[in-house]
Amino acid sequence: MTITENNDPNNLIGRPNGYVDAAVLYDSTTTCPDLGSDCGAMVEVWPTPEAAQQRANYIATLQQASPILGTEYHHVRGRVLLRVTGDVKPSLNAEYSKAFAESGS
Repeated sequence: MTITENNDPNNLIGRPNGYVDAAVLYDSTTTCPDLGSDCGAMVEVWPTPEAAQQRANYIATLQQASPILGTEYHHVRGRVLLRVTGDVKPSLNAEYSKAFAESGS
């Protein structure tokens, strides 16, 4: 599902210091309580590679400080951040990671 300013769970799309494009990937091995990475994965496109990495670092820091927020796997390629819910098995995350890396080829 494409994220728009009307359904963005993070209220970041198109805003200053926000991402410029995003989409949610639904994975049948997860539940989807709210629109976002909990549904399986979320792809965020940032203005710069540095901004994508900063976002990944920020989320990781929040989740380390507050485990109640859950976990995510983060994969950054250029301006794109792939956020995979930590609810999926590591082997499935590895498949996401491989597909993400190959999609840039």
